[in-house]
Amino acid sequence: MSEHKKSIIWLFSAAALLFAVSAYRQLSMRYWPEDFLRPYLVWVVYMLLLFGWQYTITTKIMQKSMRSHLTAQNIVSILYLTVRYVQDAFLYVNIPWMRFTGYFINIAAIFIPLFGLYGAFYLGKAEDYRISRKWYLLLIPACFLSMLALTDDLHHFLYYIVPEEPQPNLYFHPYIGTYMIHIWALGMIMYQVYVIYQRNGTTKSDPLYQKLIPFYEPILLFLFSIPYAATAYVVRFELVEYSAGLIFIIVLCWQLYILVGLIPVNTQYEEVFRRSTVAMQILSSSGETIATSENAADITPVILEALKQNQHFSVTKDIIMHLHQIPGGYMVWQTDLSQINHALRELQRLNAELEEEQDLLAQEIRIQSDETSIQARNDIYDSLSSEVAGQLVLLTALLSESFSTDDWNRICLIGTYIKRFCNLRLTYQEQQTIPMGDLAISLQDMAKCMKNLEIRTSLDFCPTSNLAPELILLIMKTLETILEEADFCLTSIAIRISDRVCFEITGTDHEFVPRFLEGGYRLQAEKVPAGYRLMLLKEGEVLQS
Repeated sequence: MSEHKKSIIWLFSAAALLFAVSAYRQLSMRYWPEDFLRPYLVWVVYMLLLFGWQYTITTKIMQKSMRSHLTAQNIVSILYLTVRYVQDAFLYVNIPWMRFTGYFINIAAIFIPLFGLYGAFYLGKAEDYRISRKWYLLLIPACFLSMLALTDDLHHFLYYIVPEEPQPNLYFHPYIGTYMIHIWALGMIMYQVYVIYQRNGTTKSDPLYQKLIPFYEPILLFLFSIPYAATAYVVRFELVEYSAGLIFIIVLCWQLYILVGLIPVNTQYEEVFRRSTVAMQILSSSGETIATSENAADITPVILEALKQNQHFSVTKDIIMHLHQIPGGYMVWQTDLSQINHALRELQRLNAELEEEQDLLAQEIRIQSDETSIQARNDIYDSLSSEVAGQLVLLTALLSESFSTDDWNRICLIGTYIKRFCNLRLTYQEQQTIPMGDLAISLQDMAKCMKNLEIRTSLDFCPTSNLAPELILLIMKTLETILEEADFCLTSIAIRISDRVCFEITGTDHEFVPRFLEGGYRLQAEKVPAGYRLMLLKEGEVLQS
C-alpha cells in the first residue's frame, strides 16, 4: 500500500476515533454523570491523536525549522487540552481555580495561530530556507497578551466584572483585551491564508479542491464555530468538544498540505530513488541498504570501507561511486563518466581526422549523397556543422597545440555547447518543438563548465510560459557568443529565464553594444556597475524600467 493511501486511512481512523470519544463523552455526561473515567479516557484519546501528529511531524517533515514551529504549535495544543483535562477531572468544584485556568484558552488562541503562521512560511521551500528574524518580533506582543490574560483578575482588561454578580463565578464577560486577542488570531490566520495562497502555485487547469487549499483552515474553523456562536457558546450537545475540534481541524489542514505535496516529506522519494540515473543509495551506519535505485551496483564491505576513507571509489574507468555521510548513515551515488570519456575520445579522433582532412563533414556528405535517407541526415549534419562552425574552428585551434588546464576547461565548455546545441536543434528538427526541460539541462551543463573556468555562475530558470523553439536556440547561441566575445574571461554571469531572457556579466573589458539578431530579436546591452546587463528582446519591444 502506498504512503499516500496509508495517510488517508490514518486521517479517517483519527477522525473516527475523535468522533467516537466525543460521542462517549456526550452520552456519559447526559446519562451517567458520575462516570469518573470520562475525563481520563477523553484526555488519553486526545493525547494519543496529538502524539500521533507529533510522530508525523518528526518522521516525515524534512525541514528542521518547520518541524520546530509545528512542534511548538502541537505542544501548546497538548498543554491546553491537558488544562481542560485537569479542569474536568479535579477543578469542577473549585470555582476560583476553574476561572483562573479558563484564562489559558487565550494562551492557545494567541500561540497556535502564530506558530501556524511560522510553519506556513516554509511551505514549498527548500530544506535550508529560513524566515526573516523580524517575524519573531511577533512573540513580544504574544507574550504581552498572554501575561494580560493570566493576570486578568488584577486589571480585568480581558473580562469585566458585573458588580451585582456573586464572586467568584464562571461568567466571562468579554472586554477590550478579549477582542484584541480575537483580532490577533484572525490576523494570524488571514496572513497564513495569504502565505499558503502564494506557495500553492495552482493553475487554471487544477481541480477546485486544490485551488481552495489556502482557505481550508478558515472555512472549516468558521463552519465548526457557527453552532457555538449561534448559542453564545452554551450548547447542550456538541459533535466534538469545541476546543478539541478547533485544534484537530488545524491538524487536519496540515495533514492535507502534506497529502497534496505542499510540504515535502521523506516518504515521497521511493520512486525518485528507484528511477534515479545516478544510482542513489542510502545505507545505515552498519552498511545495510535502506533505499536504493534499480540500477545501483552492490556495495561490498571492501567498497564501503574504501568509500569511507576516500569518499569516492572507481568501480570501472567510467563509473565512480561517491559517499556523503548523513545523520545515521551514508548517501552513496554513482557518476557515469562514459559519455564524457566517449566525448573526449571523440574529440581526440576528430582532432586526428581534422589534421588529415580539413573538411570531414563535406566529404561525408559527398560519399553518402547517393542514398536519399542518409542524404537527409547528412543535410541535418551539414546544417548543424554550419551553425557551430565557429566553435569547431575554435576547438581545432585549441586542440592543435599543447594546452593548459584553463584551455582544457575552455575545450570542455565549447564541446558542451556543441553537444547541447546540436541536441536542441535535432529535437526541434524531429518534433517541431523543444521541451523546456531540455533548455534547463543545457544551461545547467553550460553553468557547470563555466564554473570550471572560475566564472561564478548562477541560473534562475523560472519561465512564465513555454518559450518558442527559435528563442531557445537563440538563448544558447547568445550565451556562447557572450562568452567568446569576452574571451571566456569573466568574473561572474547570472542567467535569468523568466518572462524575459537576461544575462548579467561582470569582469570583462570587452564593450558590448546593442545589435539585431536573427528571428526578429535584438540584444539590448545596458552598462551596469562592474559589467553589463544583456537582454533578448523582440524587435519593437520596449524595456520597462
